[in-house]
Amino acid sequence: MSVVPTGRDGLLAGIAAVRPGPGGVHLTQLCRQIRSGLGVARVRLVLSDGREFAWPAEPSPHRPRWTALTAGREKVGEIGVEQGYLPFGRRRRRLLSEVAGLLGPLLRGAQLQSEIDRSLESARGHAERVAAVRRRAFGERDAERRQIERDLHDGAQHHLVALGMTLGLLELHAANDDVPGQRKQLLRLRNGLDRAENALFITATGGSPLLQDAGVQPALLAEFRDAGSQVRFDVSEWDAARRYEALVELAVYFICLEAVNNARKHAPEAQVTVRLSDSPAGLTFSVTDTGPGADPRHLHEGSSGMANMRRRMVAAGGRLQVRSAPGAGTTVLGFIPF
Repeated sequence: MSVVPTGRDGLLAGIAAVRPGPGGVHLTQLCRQIRSGLGVARVRLVLSDGREFAWPAEPSPHRPRWTALTAGREKVGEIGVEQGYLPFGRRRRRLLSEVAGLLGPLLRGAQLQSEIDRSLESARGHAERVAAVRRRAFGERDAERRQIERDLHDGAQHHLVALGMTLGLLELHAANDDVPGQRKQLLRLRNGLDRAENALFITATGGSPLLQDAGVQPALLAEFRDAGSQVRFDVSEWDAARRYEALVELAVYFICLEAVNNARKHAPEAQVTVRLSDSPAGLTFSVTDTGPGADPRHLHEGSSGMANMRRRMVAAGGRLQVRSAPGAGTTVLGFIPF
């Protein structure tokens, strides 16, 4: 309200022109307008919800003259005018009555608008909470999908690759009519299928039965029992009877599995040594191969397996290092503090 009307017609026209909208009516400014139009010392508006507005803000020594404000039969508040030292004659009393007649519906409309604003704000808040829940649900589902993808890569994929190699050897023995060789590869194929099935079980349930029942050492020994002397285990400083949190055991199991299979794939003739040890400070494990090694600057390029290993280690609260150099083999070293 940038223009303050004066006189009876200006005052009533100004009040009638007020329209409640988003944000409500500026009732303090309205008090100022009414005070100017009535020519009184001070105007106060007290709403039915207890809120009070006045102009001027400072109290005066004069007693207010109160008039009820109604909309239909519903009381929506009161207007109090403090007339000052001038008499409050018939003309001003009639004007006050007309003002009150306009203010009742106006304030009721303002209350309804305020309720609508609150309802809209509540609806917006609810919609935002629903959207946040949906985003979180989609994020969790995507995280689960990525976890399944990592589990398949770390577990079942290695076994499926090994099965393909075994089938290739079986075809070669069959082409050469090498019956003993065929029997050997069939046995390896049967064992490989069992391990692939176990790896899929791990992906579906979060852990192999052997890992869940007996721990890391027996589960890893079972994984590489067909590797012969190529994969050796050093568990001289490992307490096989001691168990750890499922998240920790899964991290050690999958990282060792990934590291050993990487070594066998990239250095098929290399010796691989898996070391497990625990101490009061924490759990340490390593996978070392005697392969050709690699330039450390290019070791992680395009390696999703390495990224998966690091994610598992971070989730378990540990640290992972990969040491390699041309001609010096590769070592994957992990430490999980207690």
